[in-house]
Parts: sequence; structure tokens; C-alpha cells
Amino acid sequence: MDESLRAETRLLRNVSPPDALPGAIVASKSRSNPDYYYHWVRDSGIAVRALLSLYQTAGTLALRQRALVPLVQFVDFSRHIQRTAIHQGIGLGEPKFTVDGAPYAGLWARPQNDGPAIRAIELTRLALTLLDEGEVALVRDRLYDGKLPTDSVIKADLEYVAHHGRETCFDVWEEVRGHHFFTQHLERRALLEGAALARKLGDTGAASFYREQARLLEPGLRRYWQPGQAYITATLDADPAPSPLRSGLDSAVIIATLGGYCMDDGLHEEHLYPVNHEGVLQTTLALERLFADTYPINARSRLIPGVAIGRYPEDRYDGYRTDSLGNPWPSITIAFAMFYYKLAGRYRMLGSIAVTAGNLDFLQHLTGREGNSPVPGEDLAAGEPAFEEILTAIRARGDTFLLRVRHHLGAEGSMAEQMNRFTGFQQGAADLTMGYAAFLLAVEARRTVRSMEPSPGR
Repeated sequence: MDESLRAETRLLRNVSPPDALPGAIVASKSRSNPDYYYHWVRDSGIAVRALLSLYQTAGTLALRQRALVPLVQFVDFSRHIQRTAIHQGIGLGEPKFTVDGAPYAGLWARPQNDGPAIRAIELTRLALTLLDEGEVALVRDRLYDGKLPTDSVIKADLEYVAHHGRETCFDVWEEVRGHHFFTQHLERRALLEGAALARKLGDTGAASFYREQARLLEPGLRRYWQPGQAYITATLDADPAPSPLRSGLDSAVIIATLGGYCMDDGLHEEHLYPVNHEGVLQTTLALERLFADTYPINARSRLIPGVAIGRYPEDRYDGYRTDSLGNPWPSITIAFAMFYYKLAGRYRMLGSIAVTAGNLDFLQHLTGREGNSPVPGEDLAAGEPAFEEILTAIRARGDTFLLRVRHHLGAEGSMAEQMNRFTGFQQGAADLTMGYAAFLLAVEARRTVRSMEPSPGR
């Protein structure tokens, strides 16, 4: 079976399972050791991103319906859990729900404010797609009604993000309370894209309000990186400080840039941290070097291209326990592939690479040499040998991460949460939804950047 079709099939198995309300998306079918049989707002948003990509690229009506039906069901389920969370007084920062739509009743790290932002981003893109297809009534009735109080899912999420975006919350890994690059980067993105949708639908007052709230997030976002830092810091103002103390180097930073950057979003001038930002490139390189030395499977597998990537260097969660050793994750390793494809696409779109002291190390690492490499101050234009050499190296680098994950897949392409750092075997929650979603998105990003290449002879 084709790898993409296999990933799509496994993804769809976790959408609206038989004992769940339609539209619920389980993080994994695993119900014990660990129990991931829940609808996480964050994870489901990433799955919806993949479903929307499948819908937009489907070649037949049947394939479009195969993706559209769960998308619409997800909209209805999301509004249901929003109402439930509001009714119970816990707010939209509630991260985790049972498959019948009830908030998780046990102790948990809450609030987690990245979930509403991610859901708003993905459903805003769905709304814009449907508007282009003439589905105005569907958008206004279920996605964005432009009213306060609202009865639509995007409007509810945007209002929550707008009013809580500068507050502390728990991070993407559900471990540390503070201000987080991942959360605030995506909150700003949600507000900008939501403002564009609100204006398109005539809700001009809200559009101005959302843009203003996005602007107010910018000073905080600039705190995470300053020129001269080795990488973008993932968390600031942690309270209490995590134990063990963390360096702040975290793959969540790279994942955030992917969620907040789209090659055809029309908002290029408004990116604070695009994929070619010096801080993003330095963070990527620092993580690759770190994990290349941290995980024995990377050190022992020099014949296998690509570096298996984990969460952060101090990670103690092994998929079962929080007092062990962390491992590389297939979904994060795939995210690095997608990063490189989006980086190639951005350079191709810009038509040049401006070489600086801040990105020189990254560019030299790509080409594998320091001699005859670009020097700061150079502007490499598309079509020049140096530019094309770097883009070829970027695309090839992306491929190595997919090859690394392929080497460690389970039976028939199964993908768990983690890969054991010593053996490479899959462990933790089986059939993690995010892994299959990440693979489908990476393959589509690869196809997109390939389509941007100049024709032979040009």
C-alpha cells in the first residue's frame, strides 16, 4: 500500500471512532499504559490540518467527501465541547475531553491556551476554503457568525485568545506553566488570520480588535530571542521553575513556526518568526546537533540518513513514565522534514538568500563545507549556482528525516508516540494520530516545494 494512503487510513481510524460522538478525534487508540483515548484540542487541530490538506488536494468527489464529512463533524463536536467547557465554568483552555464530549474530570495541567489558537487557525483556513466554494451559509451558521455572544466555533476561540493571549498557561508538553513561544506565536497567528476572516464576513469591528490584540502580543514574542542568542528560548516566566531546570532549547519552537507559517497565506510581511528567521535556523541546528549526540540510535546509525529528534534535552518521559529517559518522536522528526521543505519554499518564493552572520553556520552545515561558502553580506539570487546548491541541500535534508522515521516504523507502517533511544523500536501510545497527520502534511509540503522548482532549461 502507498505510504500516504496507509497514513491516511490510520489517521481516519482515529477520527469519530464507533464509541465516540461524531467529530471526536482520539490522540491514540491506546486505552492503557498510556491511556490516550481522549480528544485533545491541540492534537485534534493538527489532525484537522491534515484532513483539510486532503480535502484541498483530492482528485475526485468521493475523496473530497471522505475528508469533508469528518471536517464538518469536527466543527460540530468542537462547538459542543466549547459549550460544555463554558457551561461548567472551566473555559476554553481546557485541553482534554472524553470521546463523548465531557471535559476530563481528573487532575491535569490546565489551562492550555494553544488549543483554541490551533483550532481557530485550522478552522479559519477551512472557512476560507468553503467561502471560495460558495458555502457562505455553512460558514456563517457554524464557523463564524460575527455575533456576541457567539454560537460559532471560530468566533468563540478568537474571543478567548484575544482576551487571554498574554496570560500564563501550561506548555505544549503539559508540564510547565509560564509564557511559551509555541502558544503565543500561534495565538498571534490565529488572531491575524481570524481578523482577515472577520473582515471578509463584514465583522469589521472584531477584525480591528483581533489585529490590535495580535499587535499587543508582539513585544512578548520578541523576548524569546535576541541577536546573539544561541537559540530561541521556549519558555519564559516559568512558575514554579521546572525540575530539573531546563535550558530552554525545545523542538516546540520549530513546530510552532510550522503551525504559524503557510507558503500561500498572503501574510508574509507579518511573520515575526518565519522559517528562515536567524533564530529559527539557529534553533533548528542546535536541536539537530544536540539529539545527534544524545540518542544512541543516531550515533550508531551513521548509514541511515537523518537525525531522530525528541522534545528537549532534559526530557524524562519515555511514553510510560515521567522519571525515565525521553526518546525521539516520529511526529517531531517528521516535523523537521516539513520544516526543511517549507524553508526551501520560502527561499524559492523570496527569490534570494541573504547571507548573514546569524545564518552562516546553518548554511555551511547544509553544504557540509566552510571553504568557498557564502559570506555575510552576500545576496544569493535564484538561478545562481550557490542558491540552487543550497536549495537542493535543503530539500535533501528534509528527505533524510522521513527516511529516518521510515527505518523505525512498526508493522505495516504503524507509528507510535516514541522511538526507543537505544533500539529505535516504537514505544508509548500506539498509532499516534499526530504522527500520521504530520507525515501527510510533510509529504504535501514536499510536493508543493517540488512544484515550485524551475523547469529544466530555464
